[in-house]
Amino acid sequence: MEVTKTGEEPAPSTKRHRPNTPITKGPSVDDFTPTSMTLDAFNQLSRNQKKKVLRQELWDQRSGEFREKQRAKRSILRKRHKQRVKLGEVPAKRKLDEQERSGHSIIIDMDFDEKMHDTEIKSICSQLVRCYSTNRHGPQFVDLHITKLHERCRARFDKAIADHTEWPASRIMFHDTELLDVFGADKLVYLTADSPNEITELDTQKVYVVGGLVDKNRYKRLTLDKAEQMGVAHARLPIGQYVQMASRKVITVNQIFEILVKFVETGDWKQAFLEVIPQRKFNEGKSGGAKAVKDADGAAEGVEAGDTDEAEVSEEADDVSDRESSV
Repeated sequence: MEVTKTGEEPAPSTKRHRPNTPITKGPSVDDFTPTSMTLDAFNQLSRNQKKKVLRQELWDQRSGEFREKQRAKRSILRKRHKQRVKLGEVPAKRKLDEQERSGHSIIIDMDFDEKMHDTEIKSICSQLVRCYSTNRHGPQFVDLHITKLHERCRARFDKAIADHTEWPASRIMFHDTELLDVFGADKLVYLTADSPNEITELDTQKVYVVGGLVDKNRYKRLTLDKAEQMGVAHARLPIGQYVQMASRKVITVNQIFEILVKFVETGDWKQAFLEVIPQRKFNEGKSGGAKAVKDADGAAEGVEAGDTDEAEVSEEADDVSDRESSV
């Protein structure tokens, strides 16, 4: 029996092991013949570029089969969910007419296409899907606007989320114009972590702007500079008043949207932050638990937020049409 240096038995492995499953390797770039370009052009690419072409062509070949399997899985899950609803184990999904209009407006500024890598384009599009889903299923909904989708984001939506054109405009409205063409500068408040201003309430007479950007903190002050150039008001969320975060106060677009919707629903910033922001982004105490800023009576609340970052929503959009057909 294997033991560690301290004489203890090693912890069991958490990796899934399938001894009877043969390990198969895909084609190598060295013997791969592309169909999307000539062999001469392919051979002039770097090895990393060749791998990218190879992965894309393999995905194009297998994506149909993969999506069919995903649809079959979701069909089974929907049937199980309906059964649980009948048994009263889970609440039924809200219909459109069961939601209450809040009167608040949020617009996501998608004018950052050239600032993102291809994987980040996929991520931001998936985050928009998550925003729509949040707005579609909560007890209240906001007026959600999306500014003009540029080249790669437009291509992503047209290819992977084609049914977005059938989503109800009352829950999400896509515009073919830029930010200042949708609303006047006097109505806009650009939400940016770099702003020295801090909001305390949400005004139904204002439209709150969220920058549609995934950048891994590469661009400092990008949205703040844009707001100042456009001459619109700007502010940051009051995160520091309610929770202690372990890193710079930057969260994903869908998380910002969920926080705003949760605040509209509850009127409580602290509850909105704790329910939406992933636990790993909070400071950890000696006990390993996440920390929140203490209330006046000295009692700190824990965090039980779900984890919804870019990696987890990156595949959300691929088959959204099937998911929408069930709501």
